[in-house]
Amino acid sequence: MRWFRRRRRVNVGTYTDPIPVPPPSIEAQIEDGVLVSLSAARLAVTNRLIVRSLRDGQDYDEQKLRLRVTTEIQKLASEKAKDAKRIRKVLETVGDKPGAAAGPDDFRARDAKTLKRRAKVSEGLAERLTELATDPDTVGDIAERAHRAFLDEFAVSVATGARSFDDPAGGAPLSAMDRNAQLQGLSEDLDELERVRRAAAD
Repeated sequence: MRWFRRRRRVNVGTYTDPIPVPPPSIEAQIEDGVLVSLSAARLAVTNRLIVRSLRDGQDYDEQKLRLRVTTEIQKLASEKAKDAKRIRKVLETVGDKPGAAAGPDDFRARDAKTLKRRAKVSEGLAERLTELATDPDTVGDIAERAHRAFLDEFAVSVATGARSFDDPAGGAPLSAMDRNAQLQGLSEDLDELERVRRAAAD
């Protein structure tokens, strides 16, 4: 009776260290940061449009929308400039701190190279965003994208309101008064959507 069976050896090859990948250039990191920042600006402007229009009942104003885009980009540029200053201040002290870090915010001499790179990226990003904040093509593109996103959200809101007539909460039928009130609100929403789209087309 055979108690043990020899397992067949499998050749898994020989381990070799992966080829080291150089870090992206500072310019590439800045451009990536620009893309992320402009997306954040567009989202902030879209949310503001939704609040101002649906909650506060404000009319669409392209000039105000462009100003809001500029403001949001400038805010992001200011944040990056502050980040760069903070990192530069940390760099003034890390040279006197040898050894390993005690935590994520405990920077040491060995972190100087990484911190210098981060500072340069933040400074470059702040400078680039400051330029784009006054670039009419960039501002106009973000404003247009934010407005389209707002219209999409508005259309979804209207469609959701329309479906609520078919399936009211709790399954209880709406009274004639409630139904008329909701239909009136839906009609106003549709009129508003059409008005905004006409304004955008002009």
